[in-house]
Amino acid sequence: MVLMKNGFLLFLIGFSCLWIGACNGESRLPMEAMRPVEIRIDRFDSALFSMDTSRMAEELNALSSRYGDFFTGYLTAVLGIFPENPQATEGVKSFIRSYHPVYKQADPIVSKYLHGVLPEIEHSLQWLSFLVPSFIPDSPFVITPFIGPMDAYESFSVGDYGDVRTANGAGIAMQFHLGGNAPLYEQGMQSGIFYAYQVRRFSPETIPVNIMKCLVDDIFPYQASGKQLVDEMIEKGKRIYLLKRIMPSTPDSLLLGYTGKQLEGCFENESLIWGFFVKNDLLYSLEPTINQQYIRDGPKTPELGEASPGYIGLFTGWRIVESYMEKNKGTSIDQLMKTPPNTVFQASGYRP
Repeated sequence: MVLMKNGFLLFLIGFSCLWIGACNGESRLPMEAMRPVEIRIDRFDSALFSMDTSRMAEELNALSSRYGDFFTGYLTAVLGIFPENPQATEGVKSFIRSYHPVYKQADPIVSKYLHGVLPEIEHSLQWLSFLVPSFIPDSPFVITPFIGPMDAYESFSVGDYGDVRTANGAGIAMQFHLGGNAPLYEQGMQSGIFYAYQVRRFSPETIPVNIMKCLVDDIFPYQASGKQLVDEMIEKGKRIYLLKRIMPSTPDSLLLGYTGKQLEGCFENESLIWGFFVKNDLLYSLEPTINQQYIRDGPKTPELGEASPGYIGLFTGWRIVESYMEKNKGTSIDQLMKTPPNTVFQASGYRP
């Protein structure tokens, strides 16, 4: 199994589960697209944490034989341990000892919740294959739960999370899906590893969403450098639009990462949010330090008040894309993703 995400670092993101908003486009998958997708869960986490640490060399060799490149990537990119290092065995043993309590908390979530949402994941894979014909689900599509460190993270196109695309499915960083009330996260907040706005998203419900985000990023790689703010917002908005299409029953708040109340406030104040960008001449900004304030995660957007969400540009970009697609019915996902963001903006007529 070959890891497909750059760096394969871990982060912490999830989404609240309040239902806000309606679905776009078709909500019922056509019969011809309902081809069964085989999904298998491969418990790398269990294989690692059930090893006999008194014979680590033999156990690691067996794990390497079973998981191949996934195991190598896990050691080097997740744990930062290189097999050729004489201390590698001790490093893995130390990690297992330190993180065994995390594995114990994650185990019932994998055993119960993850198995229960396989039909939802299958349905989204069917939708993605239908809307993006070039995408053919891996057969079987393998979901690989793993446990990684709590203090490493990576930003992706529409969020920060630790789940990754693999060569034949997706890897799930279970340390970020234990549920917001997990004592582990309280300790993390006290030590400055996590913030409250992040911890509220560390739920099992983020697993299906993040799997689809990994796939969307793999199919449509995101390049942010050198873009104007409005272009970056629209590129991110395209991906939210696609996510909504392949997960039509998933709450908008879960896809965007806002609380239900925050998203409701965004809809109620949509014109004010847009006016803020326009009046402050932000749309065509090329200054990364400015743009990041609106297209990166955070607890709030200070200029818009305490109740506002961070990452406010994600909402605006999505709404621009929705306006464009409403005026250009029949546009395929492939066509949308290939359309320059400035073209989308100009043709959207977006004026809330």
